[in-house]
Amino acid sequence: MLRKLAIRNVKRSSRDYIIYLITITIAFSLMFAMNLVSWSDAIVEIYDTMNDSFKNIVIFINVIVVFVICFLINYTTKFMFSKRSKEFGTYMLLGIKKKKISRLFLLENILFGIIALILSIPIGFVFSQFISLFLVKVMELPQAIFIEFNFMSIVLLLLYFLLIYLFVLFLAYRRIKKINIYNLLYLEKQNEEKVIKTKKRRNLLFIISILIGIGSFIFLNSTFTNDVIMDQSILTYAIVGIFLFIISIYGVMFSLSDFLLSIVLKNKKIKYSKDNLFVARTFSSKARTMGMTLGTLGVLIMFTLLFLNFSSLNKASYDYINEVTSPFDISAFFETEEPLSKVYDVVDENYTIVDSVRYNVYMDTNSNIEKLLPAYDYKSEPYDKIIKISDYNHLLKMKGKNEVALNSDEYILVYDTSETSLANENLIKTITLSNGRTLKQKSATTELYFSGLTNADYAIVVPDEVVKGLDIYEYFISIDTTEETTSQLEKILVEALRSDLCEKDEEGQEFCSTYRINVRGTTLEEGNISSAIVTAISVYMSFIFSAIVGTILAIQTLSDSAKYNYRYKVLKRLGVNDGKIYKTIRKQLYILFGVPAIYPIIISFGFVYLLNRVYKSILPSPTFYLSCFGVSILIFIMIYVIYFIATYFGFKRNIDKS
Repeated sequence: MLRKLAIRNVKRSSRDYIIYLITITIAFSLMFAMNLVSWSDAIVEIYDTMNDSFKNIVIFINVIVVFVICFLINYTTKFMFSKRSKEFGTYMLLGIKKKKISRLFLLENILFGIIALILSIPIGFVFSQFISLFLVKVMELPQAIFIEFNFMSIVLLLLYFLLIYLFVLFLAYRRIKKINIYNLLYLEKQNEEKVIKTKKRRNLLFIISILIGIGSFIFLNSTFTNDVIMDQSILTYAIVGIFLFIISIYGVMFSLSDFLLSIVLKNKKIKYSKDNLFVARTFSSKARTMGMTLGTLGVLIMFTLLFLNFSSLNKASYDYINEVTSPFDISAFFETEEPLSKVYDVVDENYTIVDSVRYNVYMDTNSNIEKLLPAYDYKSEPYDKIIKISDYNHLLKMKGKNEVALNSDEYILVYDTSETSLANENLIKTITLSNGRTLKQKSATTELYFSGLTNADYAIVVPDEVVKGLDIYEYFISIDTTEETTSQLEKILVEALRSDLCEKDEEGQEFCSTYRINVRGTTLEEGNISSAIVTAISVYMSFIFSAIVGTILAIQTLSDSAKYNYRYKVLKRLGVNDGKIYKTIRKQLYILFGVPAIYPIIISFGFVYLLNRVYKSILPSPTFYLSCFGVSILIFIMIYVIYFIATYFGFKRNIDKS
C-alpha cells in the first residue's frame, strides 16, 4: 500500500520536480563519466604517471561534488516537505502514524534518486566519449579513444549515491520525527520569518560586507604581483582572499534584497508604476527570509566563473611554461663531456638536426649572485653559474633572436621571472670573480632564460676570455631538429646513455651521476595531459555548480508559484490579460535570477583581474584575461538562460492550471 502511494505521488509530482531530476541525473552522469575516463586503461596507457594522479584528483573532486549534491538534495527535500506539509498534516489527522508518513516521504525521494541513478549510467557513458574526444584534442593524440565500461566506475557511482541519500534521508527523517500536526498545517507561515529584524542591523551588515569585499580586493592587490608568480605564498593569499569574498557575498545577500525592497516600497513613483508593487510584494514575501540561500547561490556562481576562467588561463599559461622548460627540441647536461657526442649521434640517427651547440657552464666560488637568492641557505653547491657570450649568442641565434655584445669588463645577468628582485640589486652592479676579474653589469634580462640553461635560476653571461681560470661545473648540449620530437626519443636516449652514466657496486646497487635529458616532445605531452586534466576538472565543477544554482532557483520559484497562485487569480479577476501576467512573471524571474548573480560576477571579475597581474608575463597578451572572462560569462549565461526558460514555462503552467 505504502509503495503504491509513493509511486503515485512520484508520478503526480514529477512535472513539478523535473528540473531537479534532470540536474541530479546530469550530476551523477558527469561523476560516472569522469570515473569511466580516469579508470580507463586506454587513457592511462597514454601517459604512465597519469594513472594515480588523475584518479586521485577525480576522487577528490567527486567528494566535493558529493557535498554539493547533498546540499542540493537536502534543500529540495525540505521544499518538497514544505509544499506537502498540509497533505502530511491531513494524513496525521486521519490517524496515519508519523512513522508511516516518514517512510512514505523517504520512499518517494529514494524513487527519484533511483530514477536519476538509472538514467545517469547510459548518459554518463555518452558523456565519457565526449570527454575522451576533448582529451584527445587537447593532448593532440593521433586517434580517438573509446572509453569502455569498467566495474570500478559503477562501484564508485553506487557508493556516492548511497552516501548522498543516506545522509540526506537521515536529515529528512529527523525533520519529520520532530514535527507535530500543528507545525505541519502551518509550516508555510512559520517559514516566513524575517532574518534581519531591524533596518539598522540590515544597513550595518550591508556596509560591513561591502567593506570586507573591498578590503579583500585591496589585500590581494598588494600581494598579487608578478614577483610571486612562482611563490607558494600566492596560494595562501588566494585562499584568504576567497574566504573573505565568501563572507562578503553572504553578508550582502542577507541584506541586499531587503535593502532594495525598502527603497522600492518607499519610492511612490517607482512603487506604483505599472506592476512594480505586485512584483515587489511577491518578491518580498520570500527574499527577506532566504538570505542563506541567496548567499550560497552567490558563492556557487563565484566558483563557477572562477573555475571557467582558471581553465582558460591555465591552458594559455602552458605555452609559456613549455617554452621556458623546453625552448629547444633536445637539451641535456652531464657531469662529464663524453655523453654529449652520444646524445648527438642518437638524435642524428632518428631525426634531422637543424642546429646544435655544445657549451660549458663554469662555476665561480665567490657566489656574488647565488648568495642573494632567497633559497641560498638551502643550496648544497653555492657557486655562481657562468657561460660564455659566444655560447649564449649561439643559443639566441637558434631561437631566432638578435645577438648581443659585451665589452671586456661587462656581464649580462639572465634570470628567471621569479627572481626579478635581482635586476635591481645594487650589490651586483659590479662583481668580482674568483679569478680576479671585475665586471660591471651591462643589463639584466629574462631573454632566453629557461630552466636548463645552467641548471640554476640564473646565468652570468661574460666575455669568452673571462672564463679562463674557472672550473667547469657541467657540460651542456642543445639541439633543434626538423621533425617534432616525441617522448619515445627521451626513452631511447636514457637507455643509450645508461652504461655511460650508471654503474653497479659489489652488491649490485646501481649508482648514476647527475644528468638531465629534456626532450621537447615529452614536455609538450606532459603539459597537454596536465592541461587537459585541469581543464576537464574545472569545466566539470563549473557545470555542476551552475546547474545546482539553476535548480535551486527553479525549485524555489516553482514552489512559490503554486503557493501564491491566488495572487494571479486576483489579477485575472481584475481583468488583467494573460500577456501582462506573463510579463509580470518574467519581471519577477529577472529579479530572482539577477539578485544572486550580480555581486558574485563583480567579485569574480576583480579576482580574475588580480590573477592577471600575477600571470600576465606568461599569458599571450595583457588583455587575455578579458576574453577569458567574457567566454566564461557567456557559458554561464547560456546555462542560466536554459534554467530561466524552463522555470518560466513551469511557472506559466502552474498559473494557467489555477
